[in-house]
Amino acid sequence: MMSILYYLLGIHDAGAIRSASGWSWHTAAPVAAWMVVTVIVAAVGMAALNLLPQSVMRWRMRFGLTAIRLAGFAILLLMLTQLELHMQLVRTARPNVAVLTDVSASMDLRDVGSQTRLEAARQFAQKISPQMADGLNVASYRFNWQLEHDDAKAAAAAPGGMTRLVDCLGDVTRRENDLEAVVLLTDGNDTDGNRGQLLAPVLASRGIKVFPVVFGEVKGARLASVKMASGASYVRLGDELRLTAALTAAGGSGAGGAEQVVAVRLLEEGKKEPIASRENVRLGKEPVEVSFVVKPEAAGNRTYRIVMEGIKDAPSARMLATEHQVQVINSRIHVLYLDIPRDERKILGYWLSRDPVIDLATLTLMPKGGWYAQGAATALLHKNAGDGLPNAEADLYKYDVIILGDIPRAYFRENGDVAETKMQRLVEFVSRRGGGLITLGGRSVYAAGQYQDSALARILPFGIEATEQPQVPKAFKIGLTPAGLSHPLMQLEFDGQANRDAWLDLPMLDGCNRVGKVKPGASLLATRDVDGAAMPVIAVQNVGRGQVLSLAADTTWRWEMMRPDDGEDYFRRFWGNAVRALAPDPRLQPNQPQVMQLQSSAPVGQSITLATRLVDATFRPLSGADISVKVSSPAGKVTMMYPRDGRDAPGLYQYQVPLTEAGAWQVSVTHKDKTTTEMIPAGTGDAELDDPRARPEAMAELAQATGGKSFTPEQSADLLKALDLKPREFEDAAVVPLWNLPITMIAMILLVCLDTWLRKRRGMV
Repeated sequence: MMSILYYLLGIHDAGAIRSASGWSWHTAAPVAAWMVVTVIVAAVGMAALNLLPQSVMRWRMRFGLTAIRLAGFAILLLMLTQLELHMQLVRTARPNVAVLTDVSASMDLRDVGSQTRLEAARQFAQKISPQMADGLNVASYRFNWQLEHDDAKAAAAAPGGMTRLVDCLGDVTRRENDLEAVVLLTDGNDTDGNRGQLLAPVLASRGIKVFPVVFGEVKGARLASVKMASGASYVRLGDELRLTAALTAAGGSGAGGAEQVVAVRLLEEGKKEPIASRENVRLGKEPVEVSFVVKPEAAGNRTYRIVMEGIKDAPSARMLATEHQVQVINSRIHVLYLDIPRDERKILGYWLSRDPVIDLATLTLMPKGGWYAQGAATALLHKNAGDGLPNAEADLYKYDVIILGDIPRAYFRENGDVAETKMQRLVEFVSRRGGGLITLGGRSVYAAGQYQDSALARILPFGIEATEQPQVPKAFKIGLTPAGLSHPLMQLEFDGQANRDAWLDLPMLDGCNRVGKVKPGASLLATRDVDGAAMPVIAVQNVGRGQVLSLAADTTWRWEMMRPDDGEDYFRRFWGNAVRALAPDPRLQPNQPQVMQLQSSAPVGQSITLATRLVDATFRPLSGADISVKVSSPAGKVTMMYPRDGRDAPGLYQYQVPLTEAGAWQVSVTHKDKTTTEMIPAGTGDAELDDPRARPEAMAELAQATGGKSFTPEQSADLLKALDLKPREFEDAAVVPLWNLPITMIAMILLVCLDTWLRKRRGMV
């Protein structure tokens, strides 16, 4: 009965009202007293007409009409004063519960009987949903790295992405009002390793209990997987790209996993058929590396995919493939080689000029003075070739690698240049420009050329000291150090043992310069025995942004001219490695913005930090430049940013891009009239698959901290019992505008109609 009254008063959800704890009257538009008195007098007057002696009606009819008229004027007065009824209501409401289903990558593992974890979670949700709907308000969500409403379309989507379980749990408590419980259908994995120690006390203080249901195996067995082990971020057009993947069979080293034979395919985006294959690859307890060498045919971004086929009972297909994106750049390596007429210059210059990615310019210092220049017009990038090294600093920086042969120190002091300006510029070419410098042995270099106190000596990887015997005569066999065996520069063969054998089989070198110990921070790659001690022969060192490679020997040409007819050309391979290893990144050019990704991966749901580096013609930082960054999401949403550099890093402009969706993000950076565009592939971020076991202990700890309890998929009845929550009570203030209710207008109309009808019936109208 009271519910009907509340309904007539216009109060919503009247059935949920338990009682009214208080009420009061208020007028929204108070009127003057004289107007109230006027209405009352008029009401009395109009009602009194029914009581005059001239009326022929019976007294019962007279009193009825009088009451009707008084009621009508009362409603009129109620409307004039806009009377409102203020009430304090006590309501009851069904408990609010949120159901969160984990749809991250680890939920795609098929280890719940014949089902994936997600399939089992969906089935569990369907089982408990009817019972929960009877007494609870249920809000359904799905989550991986972000929280989304779980509609029919979302439920059909494939699982993927990282898990931010605790972050999404906190997010749902902010979205849903008056939440009392959260049911988590998950395997307990959180990619960030967040166990909710900070969130749980907050939920407990708000009375929000967490009830996890954990799916999946707890065993820590290793999954079969393919991971990219190595691959360059860019490759020059015409050069080869080596991609290496690490293959892992199911089961750990202690799991006793059976050996399997698989096939490995290399696919290129845009091509239907594999471009390379490896058959009968045997997998055991230890990871196996498989390498592919490809030669891109055109410039641009290329995506390669390595897929492993033939794994038995793989719980997840996504672990059996890996992708790598590489930028193919149409840019050759500009090398300037200075030397005297000798065999090393002749053989090395001949073969470097035939390298498909090298533009070689050779300057030969003639015995009677002057320089002889060789090289194509596109290779010789400075005009004063007759002076040897470029006179203009900007011209020197057009080259990528400088090879300095047997050039005497006197050359740098020509024309009375006691400051040795060109030598100083060589140092800055390495440290500031980021170029590569290769120094060779000879009769006029290192200690033999009195270089020990020079600017050049300060950047060499080994020390130089004056000595009476600057040369070490006699033939010798080069010996690689442990660092040399694994250094990219020294890889004559990619197999470790084959590389060691290749160096052992090289012809002997004939003499070298005497040099000192390797400096701290430098890498000693090869040595020779001198008086029972190992003396450096090949060493490399980072100097500023560039590198210096120094050889104490000057007869590497013997590796080429004395190799067997059927032997591998290790001379060309070594020098190809050397030039490529020392060449700077071709993506950094004067006044051209360079886009650098500071993180190795770009998973969806994270913000990646990008940086743009700007330099002038002499590779000095361009500070305070006006650059604009245009970020286009895979869906086409465009965001503009205008970053600035800082005092600590002039010329370096950093900015963050939040990757809110999977796919290729396009980042275009413009400085003046030059624009650089990079594609950032946002992946699903399957890092948790490195250790995908279910974590019921972490979920039990989280549930207990909030006052809840963790369950297994077989305990659906226990979960429903725990969710038997009592309806909550709360007070609600209600304002009823009596003057503006439909029932008020209806009552007014009925009173007028009733008064008219009764009078007409008595023949008074």
